[in-house]
Amino acid sequence: MRIGLEISPLAINFSGIPNYILRLLHGFASIDKENQYFLYTNRPIPFDLELPDNFRTVILKRPLPRFQLWFQIELPYKLKKDGIDVFHGLFSRLPFVLPVPSAITVHDLSGYRMPRLHKRKTHFTNLLYPLYVKKAARIIAVSEFTAKELASCFPETSSKTTVIHEAAPPEYSEVTEESELNRIREKYDLPHRFFLFLGTLEPRKNLPGLLEAFLQVADSVPHSLVISGAIGWKTEELFDKLKMSGVKDRVQLTGFVDRKDIPALLSLADVFVYPSLYEGFGLPVLEAMACGTPVITSNVSSMPEISGDAALLVDPGSTESISNAIMTLVHDEDKRALLRRRGLIRAREFNWEKTARETLLVYKQILSEENV
Repeated sequence: MRIGLEISPLAINFSGIPNYILRLLHGFASIDKENQYFLYTNRPIPFDLELPDNFRTVILKRPLPRFQLWFQIELPYKLKKDGIDVFHGLFSRLPFVLPVPSAITVHDLSGYRMPRLHKRKTHFTNLLYPLYVKKAARIIAVSEFTAKELASCFPETSSKTTVIHEAAPPEYSEVTEESELNRIREKYDLPHRFFLFLGTLEPRKNLPGLLEAFLQVADSVPHSLVISGAIGWKTEELFDKLKMSGVKDRVQLTGFVDRKDIPALLSLADVFVYPSLYEGFGLPVLEAMACGTPVITSNVSSMPEISGDAALLVDPGSTESISNAIMTLVHDEDKRALLRRRGLIRAREFNWEKTARETLLVYKQILSEENV
């Protein structure tokens, strides 16, 4: 097969969807030396993808590469010229005119379900979603929850949706080497004991709720709260609450964390707290588990599905629920040890080679249906 993939998000940042794209590429590379992969982008990728010879990056520049005309005009032309058999929209979108059969990955429908929590451009994207899911020959949902959301919003997608889970990066594991732990503590000026959140700072992540929960326990624990991740959008409530909190010196924002530093950062944290309001998959939960960090996460959307019995689940709408869970893990050493053991086991149940194999099966299914 000659497989076309859009990888343009890798040129901008490395979180969420870009992380999914890179890990899937490496999953393909680890199991497939025969098929040819054409990786389409409108900008150079600013790091080495470290892929074998059956992967080729194609940069499209016409017209106006910084806008989306390349995706709608030059990409369809190139797909036909390159003899692509199947195109996979890894970024939940497809060209309007597509000369080859296609799949899309739907990561979540938070923008469709909760547009008020997203950027203004999300409203425009929502108008196009019905077109994308109709045009796709097959849809990959990253969780059973996301598949159910798709079926609820677009009932016609049920018969062509396949659930394929993501996974923690294979290199993520607990860091015990003191020199590496000290390097990360010094690099990010981390406190001695802390609770950690890791992810883009945006309303869906419920950071004002997390901060309020921390305020409720701050006088009873020696920990600080570390919030790591790039600043996203609509963060005014968080920063206003932080200014008024009275514990600003015990709340640290590290900004974006290099992906190579994440295992040590997670290993240093006493507890990973991820009380998101809505997740299509919730990859940071698995990443923390892979590093042996006890996890508190939400009892809504995909989080129970992904965490299984390896996390302490809370109501993200209740700061008391979050603060009670934090206090439980602070004082219950046996509970922390149990979640640590279960988390390590749970994280190993997901892997990118399995994700890649299941994705390749979807491509083969598309081509077999085309040839009927």
